[in-house]
Amino acid sequence: MNRYIAVWLLFFGFTFVTHGQKKGIDSLKTVFVDSELPDTLRFEAGYSLLRMQLPINMDSARRTGKGILALAKKSKDKNWEALANKWIGITHAEKGQFTKAHEYFFTSHELLLELDDEKAIATSLGNIGTVFYEMGDYLQAQDYLLKSLKLSEKVKDSGAISRALNNLGNVHNDLKNPSEALDYYHRSLDIKEKLGQRNRLPAAYNNIGLVYSLMGDSKLAIQNLDKSVAISEELGDKRSLSRAYANLGIEYSKLKEYNKALTLLNDGVRIKKEIQDDDGLATTLIYRGLNHWEMKRFSLAEEDCTQGLKMAETSGALIYQSLACDCLSKVYEALANYKEALRFNQRLTILKDSLLNNEKAQEITKAEMNYQFEKKQLADSIKYHKLQTEQQVAHERDLNKQSTKFYYTLLISLGIISFLGFLYWKHRQNLKLKKVENELLNSEIEFKKKDLTTLAVNISNNQEWAESLAVRLDSLKAATGRKRLKELQLLEEEIKNKIWVNKNSDDFYQKVDALSSSFYNRLHEKFEGLTKTEVRLCSFIKLDLNTKQIATLQNINPASVKMSRNRLRKKLGLSPEDDLSEFLRAF
Repeated sequence: MNRYIAVWLLFFGFTFVTHGQKKGIDSLKTVFVDSELPDTLRFEAGYSLLRMQLPINMDSARRTGKGILALAKKSKDKNWEALANKWIGITHAEKGQFTKAHEYFFTSHELLLELDDEKAIATSLGNIGTVFYEMGDYLQAQDYLLKSLKLSEKVKDSGAISRALNNLGNVHNDLKNPSEALDYYHRSLDIKEKLGQRNRLPAAYNNIGLVYSLMGDSKLAIQNLDKSVAISEELGDKRSLSRAYANLGIEYSKLKEYNKALTLLNDGVRIKKEIQDDDGLATTLIYRGLNHWEMKRFSLAEEDCTQGLKMAETSGALIYQSLACDCLSKVYEALANYKEALRFNQRLTILKDSLLNNEKAQEITKAEMNYQFEKKQLADSIKYHKLQTEQQVAHERDLNKQSTKFYYTLLISLGIISFLGFLYWKHRQNLKLKKVENELLNSEIEFKKKDLTTLAVNISNNQEWAESLAVRLDSLKAATGRKRLKELQLLEEEIKNKIWVNKNSDDFYQKVDALSSSFYNRLHEKFEGLTKTEVRLCSFIKLDLNTKQIATLQNINPASVKMSRNRLRKKLGLSPEDDLSEFLRAF
C-alpha cells in the first residue's frame, strides 16, 4: 500500500504555481546567483528558493540544493552544509531514490554531531530511520526512530515527536502489528491537532485508515481515508490526495467493488503522474493492474503491472517487485501463456527468498555493528581508566615514592582484568553471530527440502500423466474419422502445454543426494549393509513422499515399495509398531 513519508517536509502548501510565486522564484534566483552579494544573503535566498521549488519540481529543488551546498563549502559553514545535505536528501527521498537519500542524510547527520545541535540531530535521526523503513530494513528503522523520539522528547520538540511517532506507526503497520501501529498513529494525530497542523492531518488519517484495512475493518478504513481525501482537497495537497485515492481504490477492490475501485485508482495514477511521484505511481499501477485482473481485463492488467515492475526495479523496492511478479504470473496464466506465467512465478519465488535472506542478513549486520560499537566503547573505557590510573600514580609518586610499586601493580592488574573481560565479551559476541548464521543456514536447508518435495511431486504427476497418455493412445487406435482427428488435436495441445513443466529425474536424484549426503553418511555409519536404493528410499520417506509417489519415481509398482519398506524396517531394527517416517525424520 501507499505510505506517507511524514518526516521529510514541514509543509508543501499549494502545489500549483501562481503568477506571484513565479515572480518570487525569479527574484530569489537572481539574488542567489549574484556572487557579488554577501554569502549570508545568497544563502537565505537559495534556501527560500529551494523551499518554494519543492512542491513544484523536485529536480529543480535538488539543483538549487547542490548550489547551496557548494556555497556552504566555499564559506566553510558546517551549519549551512548540514542543512543543504538534508534538503538534497529529501528531494531524493520524495522521488523514491532512497540509496542517494541515505547518503546525503548520513553526511548531514555527521556534521550535526560535530555541531552538537540536539534538536537538528533528532530530526536527522528521524530522516535516517525513515529511509531505512522505505528500504525495508525495519530493525534499523525502528532503532533510529526510537532514538529520534527520545531526543525529541528531551529537547521538547513537539513537531519532531509527532513525526517520530507517525513513522514508528508505519514500521509496526508493515510488520503487521496493528495495535502498536494504531497507538503510535493516534498519539501522533493528537499532537498534530493540538499544534494546529492541519496540513499534516491527511497523512495521519491515511495511515490510520491503512491500519484498519490491515485489521480487516473496511468500514473504519474507508471512513478515515475519506477524511484524508476531504482535507487534502481543502488544502490543495495533491500528494496526499493521490495517496488517499489509491488506498481507497485498494480497499474497494478488496470489497469486490471493482468499478468504484478503478475510478479511484485512475484518479490516483493521474495525480501521481502530474506531480511526478514515481515511488507512489509504481505501487498504484500494480494495484490497478490487480484490479484489472479481477475484472478479467487481462491486457490492461499486463500493461499496468509491467510498467509498475519496471519502476519498482528502478527504485530497488523488492516487496513491490514481488507484488508485480505475482500479478503478471496470474495474468499470463489467465491468458494461457503458461511459459511466461512460470517465469514470473519463479521470479516471485526468488524475490521472496531475497526478502527472507535480506532479513537474516540485516540481523547479522546489526549484530556485527553492535559488536564493533561495543568493542569501541570497551576500548575507550580501558584507555580512560589507564589514563586515570597513570595520573594517580604520578601524583602519589610526588607525595610518597615508596608507593610506586603498589600503583604499578594496580595498573597491570586492571589491564589484565580488562583484557580478560574483553576476551570473554568477544567470545560471547562470536557465539551470538554463530547462532544467527546457523539459523540462516537451517532456513536455507528447509527451503531446499521443500523445493525437492515439490520437484518429486511434479515428476510423479508427470509420470502418471504419461501413463494416462498411453491409455488414451490405445483407445485412440480404435477411433476413426473426425473423432480421431479431434482427439489427436487435443493430445497435441495437451503435450505442448506439458513440455515446459517437464522435470529431469536424474537432476532430481542429484539434488536429493547432494542435500542428503550427511544423512546418508549417518545411515551407513549406524546401519551396515544398506544398499544405495534403500538409502535413497530413506531420503524419500524423510521428504514425506507417499508410497505411490515413491513408486512412480523409482518406476516400480506400489507393492514393491511396501516390500522395500518392510525390508528396510528390519535392517533398521524397528518393530511393526514403530513409525518408520518419524524415526527417519528424527534420525
